[in-house]
Formats: sequence, C-alpha cells, structure tokens
Amino acid sequence: MILLHHPEVELSRELLAQLPEGVEVIEGAGEYAVSAFPSVVVDVPTYTEERPMFGPDGEFMGMETVTIEAHQELLRMPASWDAVESFLAFVEVRAAANPPV
Repeated sequence: MILLHHPEVELSRELLAQLPEGVEVIEGAGEYAVSAFPSVVVDVPTYTEERPMFGPDGEFMGMETVTIEAHQELLRMPASWDAVESFLAFVEVRAAANPPV
C-alpha cells in the first residue's frame, strides 16, 4: 500500500500519524493522478465478473465472463485505515469467490 500524503490536509496528517507497518508514503501525487489528498494506492487481485455483451447494432447478446487482471486502485480520501482494510477484505473475498477461468 502507498499513502499519497499532503501535509496541509488534516485527514492526511491523521492517516500518517496512524500509519500501519509496511505502508509506503509519498508526499504529493508522485506518478498517480490524484483528485484529493489523502489517497491510498492498494493492490487488487485478479477476479472475474459477468458483463453484458452487445452486438454491432447495440443489441443485447447475453452475458459473458470477463477476467479483470490484478491492478492497483486509488482510494480517495479514506476516513481511516479501518476503511482501507474493509476494502482490502472485500477485494480478497471477491477474488476468492470469482477466480479466473
């Protein structure tokens, strides 16, 4: 995980003060497109999801299973580290329930 921190933002200072072990801190946005501070970059594991399929004229063709590869997501202005942990728990459960095919 990475905390994108700005020292002028109170919530950012609060998260920094309670920083869990192993979390990297970048002051500013670094290489990330950030709309607000603080933001936390988290790793999301590979999972599958069902999506609608549409034909060339926009007609609904049914559903298809799509694999979403592992990636990073930006959590904008998390209120606490508990909020971040709840998202991480969600993505782990989703990945386990919807493994790649």
